[in-house]
Parts: sequence; structure tokens; C-alpha cells
Amino acid sequence: MASDSRGCRLLSDLNSAFRRDPNIDEYDFLPVQEPKHNRSPLVLQEHKLGIESWSIKILFQYAYHRLISWKKNLPQTKFIDPSELCSITRAILLVNADCATAWNTRKELVDNADLSVTEDLKFGALILKKHPKSPETFSHRKWLLHRFVDNCLASSAGSNTSTGSIVCDKFVNMDAIDLNMDASLNVPCEDNGPDIINQPDYSEQIRMELSICKSAADNHPCNYNAWSHGIWVLQHCFNSSLQVVCNELHSTEEWIKKHISDHSGLHYRQFLLKCLSQQAEKLSEQYLLNYRNIIQKEMHLITDLIKCYPGHEALWYHRRYVFQALCESCDRAFKEPNQLSDQSLENQQKKTKFENERQVLLINEVDTVSTIDLIGRDKYNQQLAQKYLDWIQTYCRR
Repeated sequence: MASDSRGCRLLSDLNSAFRRDPNIDEYDFLPVQEPKHNRSPLVLQEHKLGIESWSIKILFQYAYHRLISWKKNLPQTKFIDPSELCSITRAILLVNADCATAWNTRKELVDNADLSVTEDLKFGALILKKHPKSPETFSHRKWLLHRFVDNCLASSAGSNTSTGSIVCDKFVNMDAIDLNMDASLNVPCEDNGPDIINQPDYSEQIRMELSICKSAADNHPCNYNAWSHGIWVLQHCFNSSLQVVCNELHSTEEWIKKHISDHSGLHYRQFLLKCLSQQAEKLSEQYLLNYRNIIQKEMHLITDLIKCYPGHEALWYHRRYVFQALCESCDRAFKEPNQLSDQSLENQQKKTKFENERQVLLINEVDTVSTIDLIGRDKYNQQLAQKYLDWIQTYCRR
């Protein structure tokens, strides 16, 4: 009973903290192993919440027991109101972010309009500050974002009957929407449909989602969960819009310079480059950008990073992807004009030119990697360079 009373008081203190400051943006556990004063173990200052570690187990057990009792429809918890369920699940998730039962309960609250989507997204962002790799949190955010996008599109449908051009298999058609993402491409998009940016903070919320992914990746090394969520957002909320993809390619450049050994961020850039490759023709027509030039710029970036930070395997593996993309861009340039392929002299000349271009590309890459400037004096970096050269020989024999 003593534990129950303490748990109830701790939950009340936690609720009081969130009432006093609804804009809490970070929290952590303070290394206090036992209570030293007869006062609340919660410290709130400048939107930051600290919880003394001795109280965590008591708070969690009390909140979890209340939730499970409610799920089992036990008499003492049968009539818990939605606001208390919100506070109970909040207490559980602050401690254990991967409690699927608590997240599913919050889904029910959202479905019943007892909790708003934006409030739950805000809470999930807080959880990711402490648990940046939590798979259940990212999974719940995907569910919330589906609801958020559907609500915005439904609002757009109310003011425009031609929603067929906007909704397609739960994807947002970015050709019909100008999101003004302040991309590095300073080219306006055509606004052919309802302007979803005027719906409840759509642009701001989804842009914030990408920022949350980067923040989570900052707070945990090799955070593939965060970057994979970013990929999902680009695909489902932006439909791989060229404007947004180019903006992300530009904004993540600084990130990888600060996280040289983290391949998860490089993997995200590979996804972005693949998106541009798949839309190379549109990229050229709408933005007057050449996909191959973008790939070459990526190769120059990786070369500079290897020179500055030798001995990082992640950079060499990313270089493999970029070189392969360069070769594939050559292949595409040769194959596109030869759809009507015949054995004419003109086609033979084009084929010879293509083979010469591939050969020059290979020779230049081998020469670049073989220079002492790139290999350096670091023995491990020399091993990585040799492995890369061996891979090139294998790749070019395919």
C-alpha cells in the first residue's frame, strides 16, 4: 500500500509538471539513488524535466499496474477517464518507450478524439530525446502521420472537389502541392491543386518530422531506425518530391561531415541519390540539373572527407555506391538513344564512345585512389583503399 500511495503521488507530481509547463522538450533521469528530502523527486527548469532515479521504478510499476488493470476491466480501474489514461501511458512511456500496450492505448484515445494527433506527435518527439532509437515510438509516429496526412487531405477535399489528382494510394501528390520547403533549388513548383500548406500546419509538421529524425540520429550512433523513418516520411508524406529530396541532400551534407564513421546517414544519402536517379529526366526538365553532375559532386565530397579523415570504412563503402552510380549514369546515357538499336555505323560509334568513357572513368578512379594524397600514411586506410581497388576490378568485369 505504501508503494501504491507513493506511486499515486509521483504520478500526480508528473501530471502537475506537465500542467505547469506544457512545452517540456527534454527529460532525463537524475542519479539520486534514494530520497534525501521530503520533496518531489521531479525537477522542472527551462522546459527541462529531471526525475530522480529512485522514483522511476515506483512510478512505472504503479502506472503500468493501473493500465493493465484497466485493460482487464478490473473493478477498481473500470471507470478510468481518458485524461487519466493519457497521464498513465505518458508515465509508462517516459520510462519504457517500447511498451506497445501503452502506445496502442494512445491510439485508441486518438481514435476516440480524446487525444489529438499533434499533441501525441509532440509527446513522441519528447520520448525520442531520451530514447532516440525506440522502434515502437517510430512505428507509432508512422500511424499518427498517416492520420495527420489523411486529415489534411480530407480538409482539402472539402474546398476542392477534384481530389482525384491529390490522393493516390495514401500518397501525397507533390506535383499538385507547393510546400515551399526552402530547398536549395530556388525554382517554384506549379500549384495545380488544393494548397495543403494552408491546412493545419502540414508543411511545418512534416518538416519538423525530418528534423526530429536528424536529432534522433545525432543522439544515438548508427541510428538506422531514425533514418529509415526519414525515408518513410519522404516516400509517404512527400512522395519523394524532387524539391524535398534535393533539400535533404543539401542539409545532410553537414551531418555526415560531423559523423564520419556513421554509415546510417550515408545510407540515407544513398536513398536520396537513388530518388534523383529515378527522376533524372524530370530533374533536368524542371530544375535544369544534371543527375550525373550531382553524383560527381558527391564523389568530390567523399574524396575530401577521406583525405581529411583517413581510416573510416563507412566512407569507402559509400564511395563504392557513388562510383557504381556514376557507371550506371554512363550506361543510361548510352542506352536511352539506342532504344531503336541496330548495327548502323552511328550506333557502333556511340557504343565505342560509351566504352571509351567507361574506360576513362575506371582509369581516373584507379589513379585517384592510388595517389598518396588519398591513401595517406595510415596503414588501415591503405588496406581500405586496396580493398576498394579490388572491388573495382571485380565490378568492372561484370
